[in-house]
Amino acid sequence: MGYEINISVKNLNETKYLAKVFVLTLKVPLLISLKGKIGMGKTTFASFFINHLSKEKVKVLSPTFPIVNTYKLKKLEIWHYDLYRIKDKKEFFTLDFDIALNNCVLVEWPELMEEFFPKNRIEIFFKDEESDLRNIKISLLGSCTNYYKEIWKLLKKKFLIY
Repeated sequence: MGYEINISVKNLNETKYLAKVFVLTLKVPLLISLKGKIGMGKTTFASFFINHLSKEKVKVLSPTFPIVNTYKLKKLEIWHYDLYRIKDKKEFFTLDFDIALNNCVLVEWPELMEEFFPKNRIEIFFKDEESDLRNIKISLLGSCTNYYKEIWKLLKKKFLIY
């Protein structure tokens, strides 16, 4: 059982605000799954999220080739995974995911490994529309449903929620 929130994002400023909403409601440990086709804004969201948390500008690169990048910030550590190139589930278990789960984890292309994810997580699905809009479905699962009111309140300031 969980909650879903659906919004449309028109531009990078709105994507930046969306990331800020999750930073403002952040409670560690936290796993956020980022889903969507290539070029939908998953890494852009991750960059905004990490930079909202950092006191200094951080260059966030897609972890497509290293598979995981870590960012040690003053108060927490962020593990940013991209599972796009994982072909074998055994490879996943060499990536210290069990250690990462004690921190803040962002996972792009999570579909292959979701069966190993904790039930308490947030899923953000980026879907391109024929216009310049990105429809975004936010699913709050497990104990993350406790954030619903706080997240909804912040999102409704900027977005039409449907």
